[in-house]
Amino acid sequence: MKIAVIGAGVAGSYLGGMLYKRGHEITIFESNKKEMHWPVCAWGASRHMLEYFSNKAGLNFNNYIFHVGRRLRMGLPNQKEEFLDLDGLVTYNKKQWESDLLAGITVEYGINCDKKTFPRDKYDYILDCTGFHRRFLPKPEEDFVIPAYEYLVENIQDINEFHVIGYKGARGYFWYFPLSKGTGFMGAGDIDRKYYGVKEFLETHPDARIIKKIGRPIRLSPPKLMEPFHDDNIIGVGESIGTVFPMLGEGIIPSLLSCEIFLQVLDENKNKKVKFDHKQYREKILKKFNYYYDVYRIIRLKMDGKLSTVKHFNLLLSMYKNMKKDEKRFGFEIDFEKMRRLVNAL
Repeated sequence: MKIAVIGAGVAGSYLGGMLYKRGHEITIFESNKKEMHWPVCAWGASRHMLEYFSNKAGLNFNNYIFHVGRRLRMGLPNQKEEFLDLDGLVTYNKKQWESDLLAGITVEYGINCDKKTFPRDKYDYILDCTGFHRRFLPKPEEDFVIPAYEYLVENIQDINEFHVIGYKGARGYFWYFPLSKGTGFMGAGDIDRKYYGVKEFLETHPDARIIKKIGRPIRLSPPKLMEPFHDDNIIGVGESIGTVFPMLGEGIIPSLLSCEIFLQVLDENKNKKVKFDHKQYREKILKKFNYYYDVYRIIRLKMDGKLSTVKHFNLLLSMYKNMKKDEKRFGFEIDFEKMRRLVNAL
């Protein structure tokens, strides 16, 4: 089949590579010029899951690892702190990983595709992997994003571990993810656009040098609120359909999981010699990410000052049970008592 992939981020790169291996004719369209294309998301995720997807793509993930985390420090309001033991949370060379996924594939860089003018009839399917932009899909039911800025910094000598600061009312968070040789990603997402922690980090690290600054909103709306997932031969995959874990704003692994679902449906339908089953794809996506809606409700209730650990106990329990079941997917310990303290402290 002839397939166009719009966007060369994590979903577009992985899907492009896997579809190419299956013998499909793939063209990827990326709006940024090649020299300007830069992967976002702080380059941190679960080693267990990235090894799994790398193996499927024929890559050795060990070749991409920058930093293996052992303990995450989380600053909380009123000078409180929590520490999470890490089991697989790493930073990795996301730029090289995505580049290697695209080996041998035609990538048209610097092409800002528009749904109205794109030659849809020339392709069997068009995959919207444009992430936050959702350029080729209709407007969703309820979209909710948090403004965010991220900085690639160097000359950081006194911190070599993951550090997060949660804002009061769960209205955002600051992060520092170490890479290698004194470099790391530092940034903040904040609904109030104050970005606490960024200025403070630079003040306490006067030798730090900003290499790159990236401004990009983080989508928190889960798939349940991001329908429709398709429009005729256009199909959304990844963040464009809300595959971001709302509590963390993390989209790498959820996007890859949505890619896997797309490929499963595509392969099953090909074996049956039928067209892509949009209904089956929708059902699988909603089932896989069903509890993301509970997590999203917790975040919104907390932001609005309406969350009660008694009244909304079932919501919190659902989040805990589902996260605990997928503990390896997150790369850190899932402990109910710590989770309760975190929710109460924010």
